[in-house]
Amino acid sequence: MYDLLIRNIDIADGSGKALFRGSVAVKDGKIVKVSAGDISDDAAYTVTGKDGQILCPGFFDTHTHGDLQRIADPYISTQLLQGVTFDVCGNCGISAAPVSDETFTIMKRYSEPVIPFKGYDEEWKTWHTFGDYLASVKKRNPAIHTGAFVGHGTLRIAVMGMENRAPSAEELEKMKALLKEAMESGALGLSSGLIYAPGVFSQTDEMVELCKVVAAYNGIYATHMRNESFNVVESVKESIFVAKQAGCKLLISHHKVSGSKNHDLYKQTLKLIEEARQEGLNVICDQYQSNKGSTTLAALLPPFCQSEGTEGLLRQLSDPAQRAKIVKGMEEDATYENFLLDLGSDNILIISCQNTTEHNGKTLTEIAKDYGLSPAETVCQLQLDNAGNVLMAVCMCQQDVVDAIFSFPYTCMGSDGIGAGAGTLTHPRAVGNYVHMFEDYVRERKLVSWEEAIRKCTSLPADFIGLKEKGRIAEGCDADMVIFDRERIGTDASFTNQNAKPKGIEHVFVLGQEKVKHGEIVK
Repeated sequence: MYDLLIRNIDIADGSGKALFRGSVAVKDGKIVKVSAGDISDDAAYTVTGKDGQILCPGFFDTHTHGDLQRIADPYISTQLLQGVTFDVCGNCGISAAPVSDETFTIMKRYSEPVIPFKGYDEEWKTWHTFGDYLASVKKRNPAIHTGAFVGHGTLRIAVMGMENRAPSAEELEKMKALLKEAMESGALGLSSGLIYAPGVFSQTDEMVELCKVVAAYNGIYATHMRNESFNVVESVKESIFVAKQAGCKLLISHHKVSGSKNHDLYKQTLKLIEEARQEGLNVICDQYQSNKGSTTLAALLPPFCQSEGTEGLLRQLSDPAQRAKIVKGMEEDATYENFLLDLGSDNILIISCQNTTEHNGKTLTEIAKDYGLSPAETVCQLQLDNAGNVLMAVCMCQQDVVDAIFSFPYTCMGSDGIGAGAGTLTHPRAVGNYVHMFEDYVRERKLVSWEEAIRKCTSLPADFIGLKEKGRIAEGCDADMVIFDRERIGTDASFTNQNAKPKGIEHVFVLGQEKVKHGEIVK
């Protein structure tokens, strides 16, 4: 007798091949039979397909910030309800571990706008190694499979705080030792956030040396590059150079080209990725399905003012002379990825403020009028009024650029759901990225086929990570599967309706166990 039998349903096996009508049998968490017809044998639990439904592998999310979500919510509900059965946290150089006693406060203030879960400090303080963190996750027995990167910024803070300089030889060895421990404990690789302090203070040779450690474990370098606008081509070149020199796999995070003046640069970046693959480098990119990015308001500020952490930044913003320099940097300095200068205050939307919640949902232009200040001065005042804890959305690139990158064969999906599951205001992608992709990019606008869209969030990332038994509906593979209704799949989530549940996800199975039934979590 089978444990689970799914009968007479359209199957997308994850490979990108055409849908076929068939049935799937599961035993002991594994797919043991795939038939192009019916399977009539007995099973403990049987699901019969309905018109319009598709059975496919569970989705992969290669880019989340759910480091503490999996501690606070073992169901990882925002992911599970979208059909995600494998998610990866620790992106953009920010991971919850390792921490040091000396710099824990700096680390917490640095990361809390991105992983804003409260009440876990005492446990968090104990994660001196990455293995300590993974052990805490394992104790929660998450409902879905989880992977994690160790953050470059986190390593730097643990060893040398937020200092604006290259590491000494001794400090670099300490970072490499922490990274080695992380890889041996099960980290997927190293992530970087090279527009954020302290990652912005690093040089290419530092990244190469760290990635050599990653390469020794066949790991991945996942990078939020130094620039995603005017200098995006050079940033892709640097990322490829680091991976080639180190000999590791490369994942370019949330790939985009920001700013209308830079519109056509995506053609060059995708060509660089294609050429690197032809030369033997295992490189892909991921993407969230929106032309609006989301990050902390501090990303608008020049790097020179961010080497002392949040507390040091707030002190500088309180000093009139230093604040004037910071304002001038935002208004004039084009040497860093200056969103305010590149995109303008109309394209910056404040999602959530810790204290001045009346500004939530307003553009920076609107808030500047409220304050009676310039946009740059308003950024400074918002930081001060909210103890540095402000989340923004930025209209970064044109939709046709998003579409072109999405259609690229080596683009997989990453929701980048900052604060997902924390009960705070966030980007709607945190609760609806996957269902929105199928609704808009596939059903409505037909940018790719159902089969290709499913490949992008199943076998493509599974093969890249090296998980041979995941990402496909095939005999011998893990029974991580989703059944969705192609006519209903979608989302009502928006910046003003951020708790909307995904629509059209009928069943989610993890190792053959039903975790979602008719859109509700099975507990």
